[in-house]
Amino acid sequence: MDNSYAETSVKPKRTAVILMGLMALAFSYIIMKEVVLPPMFLIIGALIGGIVLLGMGMNRPEVVTYVLVAYLPFSKVLAGSFGGFATAFNLTNLLMAFIFIVWMTGRYSKEEPPWLSTPLNFPILLFMVLGAISVVRGSYYGTGYFWPAFTEFKRWTTPILLFFLVLNTVKERDTIKNIVVVIMIVTMIVALMAIYDYLNVGPNTSLENSRVGGISGHSNTLAAFFNYYMFLFFGFFLMNMGQFRSWLLLIPFLTCFRGIMVTFSRGGYVSFGFAMYSISFFRSKLLFMLLLVLTWFAMMNPAVLPAGVRFRMAQTFEKNNAYVDSFESAEDALDASAKNRVEIWKGGIKMIEENPIFGVGYGLFHSLIPYYWTGGYEIDAHNTYLILAAEMGIPALLIFLLIILLTFIQTYGLYRTTEDRFAKGLALGFIGGLFGLLMSNMFGSRLDSQEVSSYFWILAAIILRLKILDQRDRERKEVQEEAHAALAI
Repeated sequence: MDNSYAETSVKPKRTAVILMGLMALAFSYIIMKEVVLPPMFLIIGALIGGIVLLGMGMNRPEVVTYVLVAYLPFSKVLAGSFGGFATAFNLTNLLMAFIFIVWMTGRYSKEEPPWLSTPLNFPILLFMVLGAISVVRGSYYGTGYFWPAFTEFKRWTTPILLFFLVLNTVKERDTIKNIVVVIMIVTMIVALMAIYDYLNVGPNTSLENSRVGGISGHSNTLAAFFNYYMFLFFGFFLMNMGQFRSWLLLIPFLTCFRGIMVTFSRGGYVSFGFAMYSISFFRSKLLFMLLLVLTWFAMMNPAVLPAGVRFRMAQTFEKNNAYVDSFESAEDALDASAKNRVEIWKGGIKMIEENPIFGVGYGLFHSLIPYYWTGGYEIDAHNTYLILAAEMGIPALLIFLLIILLTFIQTYGLYRTTEDRFAKGLALGFIGGLFGLLMSNMFGSRLDSQEVSSYFWILAAIILRLKILDQRDRERKEVQEEAHAALAI
């Protein structure tokens, strides 16, 4: 039987997917019910689980990858740290270390070099080098700076390292499908957790107290998480609309949208809309035009929008300044929160102008911004691109944007060329998530947390791996066709 790249009969191994789903449910239960386990129980459980996982991983290394993928979104709340001097030996690091060691032993080789060359490798490595320089550069502000900055930078780079681990160790289509399905299951569970948290908010609670932070502990960051990954459901739906089962994918998709709603994140709402326009545009221009018409109708008839979205977006502008005729008057019409962000961005630009090449130093925006904006107190930049340029320099920002651009080019290329329906649906969904990511980071720093950004780097690696597999299958098919032609002669 021809095993060409058009083959789509390979299905995820249900046992692995079910086990990872149950594991994610167990994590969610511990978090939601605030279960406190005795330290001795944790140590014994970690030892037994580690031994079992080690034994399974020696024969099937991909099992450890599945566990890591199922665990990552819960890694902030359930750090799995042993504390004290063993802080670095948390569950994430241990799982990644195991995968790295097995990778170095050649168990993943499959007759290919241990280090694959891709268009993203050099920009990512260069970005990490520039980040390391910014950590060192900021050390002149005091001897107590380096270790906290290094720790925070490590949280930035750990998800990035996942790109190289997954790229060089995940080599089979069925393994890829398992990972993607686990990501989708976990995303759905996180959405259900958010909805559950919101249902448990007491009556007469203020807006700020009713906003759900979930796995990230911050409502805006949780909204970004959904915008990054919920479009995987929609991508597979759009690619298989003719099949009744694909319509069931709208259930987790809408559940994730409800997850965004309970965060009451204005940036989350805007990012969702931007991602919806993007995925619709690349799938069907007719669908895109229909979405524009629906948007116009919603603007003309706000009552059709969910009440929570309507209420939250209405808070952006003060009622007595609803009509503006210039940029200055529009800025004056903003509510206090939005107005502060504009002032912070102005201060950030001043900071960049003074340190355009290498920035002020990693992690220092928060402590230095009081000298640059009218508020005069420490506050976050509320913009990933601004904080990258301010702390790491304009070249680092440009490299980061290049990484995003190359990721989009590779993803769109896979979407256009692959004959694997699963790969095409994945690529389309990831395109939606990419645009959700671009917009989400306009309103906050949403890529510096392991629990939120890890899946982005894993999916980017999977996209490149699928392109490699497609290319190899095309070459194999060409060889087979040439052989058949020679026999026919």
